[in-house]
Amino acid sequence: MKRFIAFSGGVESTAMCLLYGKGATAVFTDTGSEHAEMYKRIDKVEKALIDFHSGDFSLIRLRASVTAKGEKVDSLTAYVNRMQFFPSGADRFCTSRFKIQPLDLFLKSIGECELLIGLNADETDREGNHGLVSHVNYRYPLQENGYTRQDCVDLLEKHDLKPDFPAYMRRGGCIFCPFKSKKEYAAMVHLVPEEIDLVRKLEENAQDKRGKYYRIRSNMPAMREFIDLEKNNLFGDLAPYYDASEEQYSCGVFCHR
Repeated sequence: MKRFIAFSGGVESTAMCLLYGKGATAVFTDTGSEHAEMYKRIDKVEKALIDFHSGDFSLIRLRASVTAKGEKVDSLTAYVNRMQFFPSGADRFCTSRFKIQPLDLFLKSIGECELLIGLNADETDREGNHGLVSHVNYRYPLQENGYTRQDCVDLLEKHDLKPDFPAYMRRGGCIFCPFKSKKEYAAMVHLVPEEIDLVRKLEENAQDKRGKYYRIRSNMPAMREFIDLEKNNLFGDLAPYYDASEEQYSCGVFCHR
């Protein structure tokens, strides 16, 4: 029976790939809107696991094809931009349409198989997407074999595969995850300005003429204002010079600058 592993790049799914990945295929459903750091993580883990299992392991990347106002799009960013609406805690279409549905469609095309889902032994009160496809045997091997969260962390540290995500990725890999905290968005301002600027553009595209229709988080100011405030918090009166990338400085010939 073909074995697949639901892979997110996080602790449990990576641990499953180490423990049960020989002869298996990991499946990463790519929203097309992940942080650049997430894509780097996926590439690193894929290479390490192929080496670890002596080539008897593979990782595939799936992308959704979703209709947005009559047009097919293959990324969450394009969908949000066209629909002018962000996912939220009340409407998690990011997960349902860009994570779960592409995986289900893939599994339906395979035939009888099993899918390993990474709930650990500490998560007995949670349920996975069990029973969505009739011919798929859904398994939770970490729970079956008593692997706790800490066991998984210890295993990844042993193989130098523990995730080391930056401060803006404590909740998920998507650039505009609705569950990101205000602190995570603040970290994006300073660490990945090009990614927070994408969030700003998406948010502004979703506004009505009053500029009050929709924000990614209701307890934050508009993203443009939030970015300016965060720059000023860090640099004070120097905030206007935050983007001084065009200026050239030289320390002399010894520094080769």
